[in-house]
Amino acid sequence: PNDEDSDEDHVELEDFEVGASQYVTKDEAMRKYCLPQGTLAVCSYVEKPNPRNKSWTPMRLYKRSEIRRRARERFGDLEGLVEERRNRNKKRFTNDMAETKDVFKKSKS
Repeated sequence: PNDEDSDEDHVELEDFEVGASQYVTKDEAMRKYCLPQGTLAVCSYVEKPNPRNKSWTPMRLYKRSEIRRRARERFGDLEGLVEERRNRNKKRFTNDMAETKDVFKKSKS
């Protein structure tokens, strides 16, 4: 067995990872693990037919253990990754609130 897989037994999992597939989609890798496309470009992946439409570009599935390892290295550790995700969610919320602040204002006719 390679070292990466043997380390799996000793890795602290987040709640969403317990019982999850060993693969992650590009979207999940970017959102949950806060990895940029540049990092994903150097990760190994398997291609599967796109489940939404077979004629679309095949889906790239990345190995969760590699994505987890790279994310934790990038942000220092599990706590660093969780903090980064929290900050991004906060920023997304703030931006959404700013975009919608005038939605319910009465328009002057």
